[in-house]
Amino acid sequence: MKKTQKVLLISGISAVALFGVGVASFKIMENSNEYEKAQLVMEAREAKEQIEREREDEKIEAKREAKAKAAELEAKTAIYDGIEFETGLDEGSTETEVMDVMHKMTHQKVRSQDKWGAIPMSPKIIEEVYKIVDSSDFQHRDRLLSIAARWRDFDFSTIVQDHNFFWEDKEGTVGKAHGTLSRAEEVEFIEVNFK
Repeated sequence: MKKTQKVLLISGISAVALFGVGVASFKIMENSNEYEKAQLVMEAREAKEQIEREREDEKIEAKREAKAKAAELEAKTAIYDGIEFETGLDEGSTETEVMDVMHKMTHQKVRSQDKWGAIPMSPKIIEEVYKIVDSSDFQHRDRLLSIAARWRDFDFSTIVQDHNFFWEDKEGTVGKAHGTLSRAEEVEFIEVNFK
């Protein structure tokens, strides 16, 4: 009987030990699952915060880009000495007055640091300038007539040189043309300044 009691005692102790190991394993697994859940929650929170930071950075960058575009548009289209829709020219106008008008007309087509004044480069105004130059005895008559004739034919391939001819005649120090506006930039210039 003692042997049976011993076996029962050992079996009982083993059962209790196995039960304890089972409970401990369950608790470890449960804690492990809770830890994993906590890790997932923390990772999700960090990912959400990262996304929010990135969105905020994107908003800041978008504002920065919008300001830069506005400044660029202002630089491309800004006129510092007024817009004129009439030339003010007539048969008695001087060569200097005609060249000033032609200079202002080039501003809608050229890139330059500064632009002082603008007159639309319209067929009506081109024709008006052409007729005045044609009937003149200006010192630069041939050159001015050649420029106006090209413009009349919608040939603006030498517009930068045309602008700089007028600019140099005025002894300009700031605002030398260094390129031609794209068609889209010219449209922006017209919309900002002439409409």
